[in-house]
Amino acid sequence: MLTAVFTVTPVGYRVLEPLPSASSDRGEHEGETRHDRPTKGKAIPDDIVLILVSIVPELRKVVVEPDRVITASVSISTSLIGPIFRSKSFPQNVSPALLELVYQLTRLQNNQKAWKKELSDAFLDPKFFHSPPALVKEKWVPLARQYLLADRERMMELLSRITPPTTAGVLFGVGAASARQEADRRTALNLKRIAFLIFAAEQDAFVPKLTELEEKLVELLSATAVSSPSSATRGEVYLVLRALALRTSPIHMSSLWPLINSELTNALVALSPDGDPERTFNNASILQACKLLDTFLVIAPDEFQLHEWLFVTDTIEAVYHTHDWNPTALVDQVVMEMNIPGATSNRKGIPVYDVAEHAGGGKWGRRPWFGGGEVKGEAVDVRRDLVAPFLRNLSIATYEGTYAMGKPDLEGVEGAVVADLFEEVAAS
Repeated sequence: MLTAVFTVTPVGYRVLEPLPSASSDRGEHEGETRHDRPTKGKAIPDDIVLILVSIVPELRKVVVEPDRVITASVSISTSLIGPIFRSKSFPQNVSPALLELVYQLTRLQNNQKAWKKELSDAFLDPKFFHSPPALVKEKWVPLARQYLLADRERMMELLSRITPPTTAGVLFGVGAASARQEADRRTALNLKRIAFLIFAAEQDAFVPKLTELEEKLVELLSATAVSSPSSATRGEVYLVLRALALRTSPIHMSSLWPLINSELTNALVALSPDGDPERTFNNASILQACKLLDTFLVIAPDEFQLHEWLFVTDTIEAVYHTHDWNPTALVDQVVMEMNIPGATSNRKGIPVYDVAEHAGGGKWGRRPWFGGGEVKGEAVDVRRDLVAPFLRNLSIATYEGTYAMGKPDLEGVEGAVVADLFEEVAAS
């Protein structure tokens, strides 16, 4: 019957084209897609995706025999799911209903053959990171969790794809810059895949692989501006560390704290004049380092609080400065050395942002300063418009948040990670 349905109504006829963008149909239908939005006054009796979503959970009752269940699942996957995932319009042609269908298939026992390859190809597609962040949190994350249960060695396979930085054969010669950029692109994509899988997994799921992961991160952090891959991948390394901070218990991260403290220190020092003579840190790396520091200050793990004073002023001097105040916290030292026109100092109590909102005085608790995706599609000066206001107000926001006893806004921190991993693009 499924073969007849897919023959009469080919999948390309209805679902291979991009879905309407949210911006083109906002208002009463904002956030809805074609598969979720009913026609006014009418049902959609021939929407095969919605029909299958309701049937698949009861498939064992319909066809009874396990072999027929697998056959039906394979037919759905090869005739409907596979063509959509391999379409040129992916991921803009993927609807919540389709992902719900895939999720229901993953819940059938002994059914990995039907969906594992299609889901693996989707995750490995570079276009996957153009998925809408809202759809990722709602549908892709549960799918990735099911996928990890079926393929526990996927993390090791991704780690094996990352090559250590090397300078041999890339310093000179025709095509050296292109080869370095391609190596950076591949490494950045694999790091984003690793960060996403860590984020989607259960708490402490990757603790057994933490040693291997740390070794790869240390190798990549040794990259320079002229190695292949280069230090341009540092921002993605910090994304992995942010995902680890959210999905790993602090007690299991004990071996990572020296590395984290060293990287945060080096990134902040690089903001000082002549603080980065080898140009190891670009604007993206600096911004991601600030977001990593922001993450740890919001979630405040006990081990990090032991070193918090190295980065921010955690005493009353964060709010009230004496005339001859000489800060010991690295953030405040860097702020005094930064000379960026247009950045407002808080020495007179004039914050650039609403510090109280981020400190925990409101109903949201301790909120992250950055929401994620700040520089996508915008011509902004990262150091002047984003980093400088953050650093100038960081100590006072942290101090106020601590003594207001605000709860950490974990949902906001997770949303910022997803927004940095995924970039929604308009459907063509």
